[in-house]
Amino acid sequence: MTSRPAPFKHLRRLLIANRGEIAVRIIRSCKEYGVTSVAIYSEADRSAAHASLADEALALEGSSGQAYLDAAQILRLCAETHIDGVIPGYGFLSERTDFAKAVVDAGMAWLGPDAATIEAFGLKHRARELAVAAKVPVVPGTGLLSSAEDALKAAEEIGFPVMLKATGGGGGMGLQICRSRDEVTAAYENVTSRGKALFSNAGVFLEKYFDASRHIEVQVFGNGSGAVVHFGERECSIQRRHQKVIEEAPSPFVIAHPELRKKLTDCAVALLSSVSYKSAGTVEYLVDDRTGSFFFLEVNTRLQVEHPITEETYGVDLVALMLRQGEAELASPGGGIPAEELLSLQRDGPTGAAIEVRVYAENPARDFAPSAGLLQCVHWAEAPGVRVDGWVETGTQVSAFYDPMLAKVIVSAPSRDAAIEKMVDTLSRSKVYGPPNNMDYTQRILESDEFKSGNTLTSFLKSFKYQPCAVDVISGGAYTTVQDFPGRNKVGMGVPESGPMDSLSFRVANLLVGNPEGTEGLEVTLSGPELLFLAPAVVALAGAPTAATLDGEPFPFWARRIVRAGQRLVIGAVSGDGCRAYLAIRGGFPKVAEYLGSKSTTPSLALGGYQGRTLVAGDSLELCPKAAAYTQDTAEYDLPQAARLDSLLKSEWEIYVMAGPHDDDYFLTPKDRDLVYGSTWKLSHNSNRVGYRLDGPRLEWARDDGGEGGSHPANVIDFGYPTGGLNWNGDVPVLFAADCPSLGGLLITSTLASADAWRVGQAKPGDSLRMRRISFAQAVELQRRMGAYLEMVAQLASGEASADSARSLDMSLPAGERAHEAVLATLPPMESSYRPLITYRQAGDRYLIVEYGTMSLDVLNRCRLEMLCRELRRLENSAILSLNPNARSLTIQFDPLVIEQRALIDLLVKLEESMPPISDVKIPSRKIRLPIVFNDPLVKDSVQRYMETIRDKASYLPDNLDAMARSNGLPNGRAAAEAAIGLHLVVAVGFLCATPIGLPLDPRSRMNVQKYNPTRVFTPRGTVGLGGQLLAIYPVDAPGGYQYWGRTLPIWDTFGKKPNFSPSTPWLTQAFDVIDFYEVSQEEYDRDLAAFDSGAYTFDIREDQFDPAAYASFLESIKEEADAFRARQLAAGKEDRALEVKLYAEWEAERKAAEEVGTVKISFDDPSLSKLQSPMSSNVWKVMVEPGHVIEEGQRLAILEAMKMEVPLDAPADLVGLTVEAIVSKPVRVS
Repeated sequence: MTSRPAPFKHLRRLLIANRGEIAVRIIRSCKEYGVTSVAIYSEADRSAAHASLADEALALEGSSGQAYLDAAQILRLCAETHIDGVIPGYGFLSERTDFAKAVVDAGMAWLGPDAATIEAFGLKHRARELAVAAKVPVVPGTGLLSSAEDALKAAEEIGFPVMLKATGGGGGMGLQICRSRDEVTAAYENVTSRGKALFSNAGVFLEKYFDASRHIEVQVFGNGSGAVVHFGERECSIQRRHQKVIEEAPSPFVIAHPELRKKLTDCAVALLSSVSYKSAGTVEYLVDDRTGSFFFLEVNTRLQVEHPITEETYGVDLVALMLRQGEAELASPGGGIPAEELLSLQRDGPTGAAIEVRVYAENPARDFAPSAGLLQCVHWAEAPGVRVDGWVETGTQVSAFYDPMLAKVIVSAPSRDAAIEKMVDTLSRSKVYGPPNNMDYTQRILESDEFKSGNTLTSFLKSFKYQPCAVDVISGGAYTTVQDFPGRNKVGMGVPESGPMDSLSFRVANLLVGNPEGTEGLEVTLSGPELLFLAPAVVALAGAPTAATLDGEPFPFWARRIVRAGQRLVIGAVSGDGCRAYLAIRGGFPKVAEYLGSKSTTPSLALGGYQGRTLVAGDSLELCPKAAAYTQDTAEYDLPQAARLDSLLKSEWEIYVMAGPHDDDYFLTPKDRDLVYGSTWKLSHNSNRVGYRLDGPRLEWARDDGGEGGSHPANVIDFGYPTGGLNWNGDVPVLFAADCPSLGGLLITSTLASADAWRVGQAKPGDSLRMRRISFAQAVELQRRMGAYLEMVAQLASGEASADSARSLDMSLPAGERAHEAVLATLPPMESSYRPLITYRQAGDRYLIVEYGTMSLDVLNRCRLEMLCRELRRLENSAILSLNPNARSLTIQFDPLVIEQRALIDLLVKLEESMPPISDVKIPSRKIRLPIVFNDPLVKDSVQRYMETIRDKASYLPDNLDAMARSNGLPNGRAAAEAAIGLHLVVAVGFLCATPIGLPLDPRSRMNVQKYNPTRVFTPRGTVGLGGQLLAIYPVDAPGGYQYWGRTLPIWDTFGKKPNFSPSTPWLTQAFDVIDFYEVSQEEYDRDLAAFDSGAYTFDIREDQFDPAAYASFLESIKEEADAFRARQLAAGKEDRALEVKLYAEWEAERKAAEEVGTVKISFDDPSLSKLQSPMSSNVWKVMVEPGHVIEEGQRLAILEAMKMEVPLDAPADLVGLTVEAIVSKPVRVS
């Protein structure tokens, strides 16, 4: 590479008027040469690599699609930030003469050719004239044409085929090939209109088109004073729709015809010398493959996309040369790099060979349509001679606003053959997972005989055959996700387990196709996708039966089948009992990225799976490369009817639960227990993968309120939630499912037996459930039966067992066995070691909860709990799967097939009795300083939206800070805000996305507030909320119920790419961190948030220790003040709770009255009415017809909403021709 010059004196601040990989490439040279790089970024690019890598980054106003074209705004930013020079890269404003001129007129350097040169070569007819004058061969053609008749006449003189070209066009745009008179006539109007629309220039001209041609170009650089050097040729013949895909240097054609290099380069130098060209440019030629004749095409007056292969073969940094040229121009108007210095860079030829592959986010199965979306894994293979110029990383959101190029992969090697081999190896070892891309496509090109031999013309890709090994998603179905088993069951920290809701059917499907039972597959809810198989595959469907078809023919469930390439599998709607179906494909989906050890999707948090969401039309699921081979040695197979699970699917379910953790007299009355276990509960339409809402009777509750946990008797101090827990959201029970939160402050009366979770996963809205209590031993017996059943299926599917041995899963349990109570054991307090009362609570067969003390917050109890966690981690007991410590309890997940409840309790008691007093220990801690702003506008907007759309009157409305002050005996909202400025101990991390739960260390700052009821649908990320006495920092935008205290920075980075995070720990906080809030202005907060989003913010984190003994002394020293504050707080809180009861009753009465307004009274028993049955309990979300409308066949009448999915309701044949008489009411719930 060129030697580094002395620090620049004039070009000190350079604005990069571009984005993406070229902006990142320019930043790299700026850093090397000591130039301050200043990036610009649109709203869509606020987290893009160029914005974070530049020394400074300036936000562009306006729409993301037009921001980089806003020359006036960019010039204003240049003036405001004292820019010395502007470098345009390629695209956007790089060849806009008015912009180039305005930059120079403003006293800055334009790092590119001057405006006059750009204009001259930008008009293709003028460029031809310049080429002819410089004695450069040109394609036989014309000047500007004035009519279609002139075009026809010229075409006949030149001879077909010809090209009609817009004089202002480039890059294949505004160009059309014509092979006949009729095509010329049609193309003339099209090219002129496109030229006017795209380039503001309707001028067109005509050139001869060569079918057997190559695209070869020469890289040049000039100093503006007549000195021009070349850096050899590049071959760019691998093109699709005139857009380059693969480029290489040197050209294999020139290697075969060595005399051609001098001719090409001499002509290029002569042409650009004739116009005193400055900066980087490229002269493009068309080369006749038959004769070797070459013709001038155009000059690209900018840095080319493919410039890196020239840099690799000629040892030059072209961007650095552009910087040096800019410095010279600023130093002396009209100056440039000294001619002697520039000409000294001239070399006779290249060293070795280099190849570049452009990696695009595009779908080869859909004619290479651009594919925006989330990149969930980006890993580029590294090796000597491999260079990647890119802008994406894991977590990048590829926007639909811009060119879909993700990166350029460049390899260099001593020979072309070695370069091809290296590129194939690099592409095969690199991983870019998310929306579909062209990496496999380009790899196949490189492996083709034609490319290896160098025999590829510009027409090559038209005949190149490529078939992706993938499934093309024609439609995504109602709610289809990628899942695997067992999901993320050991991660914790508020990252849901996820995985299949019916893991048993899922695992059976995998066993049928020959996969390990945990291989990823598709979960289909209610109505499935339409899938086009682009390659053959071995597949199986299991679960709730649907009307599945393959190319229109019925497709069986519980069977192994081979799907051929080109066939369409339509999974259809669930046709009977059950809710979910599962599709397994042999080999799975290897290019769905793992997230924290699993490919399962958590759609509510946009984690894992395929781009963190449900499938939609246009998605592409790549299959295992061996998918086709698997079909050759696989026989189709039908699981015997006796072994299928169909008979166990119902609409009326008796499910097995275990008492606890909160099924005891402290929380429930005897009548409450009778209601929980004796009632028939109906599954609400408000059910999804997070949990199943149950409609049924209300409980009485044994308490009047939740004490320090909150105002409702269902409130408790936050604890670790067991998956499958029956969680009481006020008076509404929700049976937690796969995507449930990991902690919270709502009690759980009962927990589903883990072996019965698969059946609940098949329950759908409108189904009824009854809960039957069973013992731990019975729950373990069910698990063992499930294991035996799966082993039998594996043997049947593999042919190791005969159909005679087939049996279904026995889910029956004998009555009469005594079920355990919620409280399994207690350990009395021991004052000498500050050991409080310890209660061991049952939480299903997989969880045990250890509670310290009474239902109150005590930091010293939390210290002892932390000691227990440390001891358990030290044991490394394989039976203990995860620990979830909280404010006053520890939830332990364990394997009941390895250790029994009683043995686990004995182990815990033994550890308690051996632990030292907490006064003898110091607990590792960290102090984290966080900015906090009060009355953030986004927070205020969220409150306003809540009042307008959910509830308009409550004790906490309209201002949460004022409400906090009133309910805690403080003078005003400012006093409530100031209570946040201090130290807060993180007592737990979880809920969702590692939400830290904090407790003010000073009891005099511990406010006690009510929670939103109903909860909000939106809470801005970074919100500091308060519920009961605990604070929470919302890591992402989410629903929420805590009152707004303030707003800080988000403490979650999904892919762990920002400072203080990592891919394995995308969370910031951990238990026993101490958060120290400090107040900032709104302007300071907005600046810090922007820095966080761009990856430029580093948190202030310092290692520390927490001293329980010193803290106990502190509490003793402030006891009187704390007691007085608590007394005032209790009195004020009582009044506030009474106000809330009153306002809630008023709001509910007004809401019910409003629902009746405008309702049409009608009898549904009227025999003259025609009825359309809802497929399930649901909400009517949208009505698509109006009174007086005559119904047409297949017309969409309404859209229902259930389980957060849209369910269309279309007109059946018997309603066709009928008239809509009335809309009975607003959208409502139907059954």
